[in-house]
Amino acid sequence: MKADNYLKELTKRIEDPDARKEIMREYQEHIEDCRAALMESGMSEEEAEEEAVRQMGDPASAGRELNRIYRRIVDVSMLLWFLAGATFVLVSLEVCKRFGGLEVVTDGVPPVVHHVIGAVLILYGLALSAWEKYYDFELFYAHARDWGRGVANSGLVLAIAVGFLSDTLAKGICVLLAVAVVQTLIRSMMILLNNRREIKLLWEIGVADTTVTYKGKGTFCGKRMKIKTKEGEIQPGTPIMIVSIEDARPVVVRV
Repeated sequence: MKADNYLKELTKRIEDPDARKEIMREYQEHIEDCRAALMESGMSEEEAEEEAVRQMGDPASAGRELNRIYRRIVDVSMLLWFLAGATFVLVSLEVCKRFGGLEVVTDGVPPVVHHVIGAVLILYGLALSAWEKYYDFELFYAHARDWGRGVANSGLVLAIAVGFLSDTLAKGICVLLAVAVVQTLIRSMMILLNNRREIKLLWEIGVADTTVTYKGKGTFCGKRMKIKTKEGEIQPGTPIMIVSIEDARPVVVRV
């Protein structure tokens, strides 16, 4: 088996994109070092490559074991951000209650109004969280690069929602924990969905249907889909291969 085929077979089973890149780099370096050593002992280049790959073991078994070790399904960064934001909101509300500053804002407003606002924010925040993770946005993202980085993400929305639903500190803590669990489950589902989609499409070869730059369309496995590339303009009819998924869109290179 050729080194390229071995690496594709190995990494196709690794779900975490960051781990996949690092593992591919390390295995590629190890195969190259082994190949060079075998060539020094008298083997031809082709024989040395085949022997180096053989010594790596079965790529399917190795890939599954590495995936078990490096698999990531919990978005820890968002979880910590939400917990920090919600805790700050609850502590701030408690301080305002103790010093009587909260009554100025809430005086005459029925509690049900706060609960409705909180419930709406919870639903919006969870939907936003799923959308953010499906498109794999950074924790602090913006819709345009020249906007810089914002903090108005789902974690902040949900933290504010907790404040609206917290009549007491004890109730606020319960709401905080419940929302943290639901948000984490939703984002984990999005991670699994994206990982499975990427594994299914990774290294598939197709053809460009349109001119491909930062956007375009191509056909893979009989299905037309939106794609993009980072290596310059690709003309229609060019054979292409999927090397990763970014923003829920396959990234392709020329074959």
